[in-house]
Amino acid sequence: MIKGIGVDMVEIARVRRLIERDPGFAARIFTAREIAYCEGKFSRAQHYAARFTAKEAFFKALGTGFRDGMGWRDVEVENDELGKPQLRLAATALEQFRKRKLKKTLLSLSHTREMAVALVVIE
Repeated sequence: MIKGIGVDMVEIARVRRLIERDPGFAARIFTAREIAYCEGKFSRAQHYAARFTAKEAFFKALGTGFRDGMGWRDVEVENDELGKPQLRLAATALEQFRKRKLKKTLLSLSHTREMAVALVVIE
């Protein structure tokens, strides 16, 4: 049973500017694994932007925003062995997810040269 749906989109150029202007931006928003993944890509801003939208979409699907002590790095985007993106929850986000007796997250990412979008469904 679907308990929440969240979608978010962002201009890739906006994320690129944030990364270039603020050296601490990536470390505040992304986990070390996400940073390593994105930095290893040719179009790193595109990958950062997609992960940023996934985090936003998750909090929208959960219906809480950043309440209850949840933070950006509580939600991590990783890829399975076939490259499919999925969410890994940690810390307070995982606690809140379990507290609400939620079972599963589904994630879809997409991007063009200009925009990145994510859709999260929570069961």
